[in-house]
Amino acid sequence: MRCRAIRDADVPQLTALWLDSFPEKEEAAKLFFERNLSNAHAYLAEENDTVIAAVYLLDTTICDRQAHYLCGASTRRDCRGRGVMTALLNFALGDAAARGDWWSVLLPANEGLYRFYGRLGYQALGAVCQKTFDTAPSTLPTGGGTPDREMLQRSCGGDKFLLWNKSEIDFAAAYYSCYGVSILQTERAFALWEQDGSYADVFYAVYRDMEELKSLLFRAGVRRFTLTGSAGNPDLAGREPLRCGMVKPLCADAPPLENVWIGLTLN
Repeated sequence: MRCRAIRDADVPQLTALWLDSFPEKEEAAKLFFERNLSNAHAYLAEENDTVIAAVYLLDTTICDRQAHYLCGASTRRDCRGRGVMTALLNFALGDAAARGDWWSVLLPANEGLYRFYGRLGYQALGAVCQKTFDTAPSTLPTGGGTPDREMLQRSCGGDKFLLWNKSEIDFAAAYYSCYGVSILQTERAFALWEQDGSYADVFYAVYRDMEELKSLLFRAGVRRFTLTGSAGNPDLAGREPLRCGMVKPLCADAPPLENVWIGLTLN
């Protein structure tokens, strides 16, 4: 077995491995490889020119320092239990550290994966808070426009969150739309939510002011919503943080972190 960075010619095998490993729609998987692979540092393990495992590191920042979000870690079913993923992650994280990343961040899908990544040095330092609100009509202007995403993320994320760039947020909007998720985007707000009648689960939102978010959701037919966000979001102050993600420092100078907000994910 050998580990290496991926090449364009690997994409067909990588796509097949992704679809075999995750309950993913084919259109969503293809979207990742067509639009988002260029934003990732991707690595694979192979035997006899056959891909047996892969992992993807998406560039981001925490506290204005270089970091990445780890996703898509997958091993071919007949190759599991041999330490393949551990070897591949050590290879990928070594490359990330050499590239200057301070932290590796991920969101395990289940308790077993929390334990697996814990053995590799990750700590459960990710957190979110949730709170339910009523929407309300408003006299705020209804114009569209493109939001200043960095400013909005900083206003809702506190000082310990993954700051995503514009292309990553654009990809996330297209990716979630494959699953029927509603998208709100104006110059004042960006939100992703799943609606059930007049209720909505707003699982990602960044905005200039809570009243603006309430008004925009009201115009979309939402009357009550649960907002999931950063423990540093003042609108969620007083709520108990819930465990949501893990962090591993990749350099000795990395300061301690807690209650890191991942926000957008592929999980």
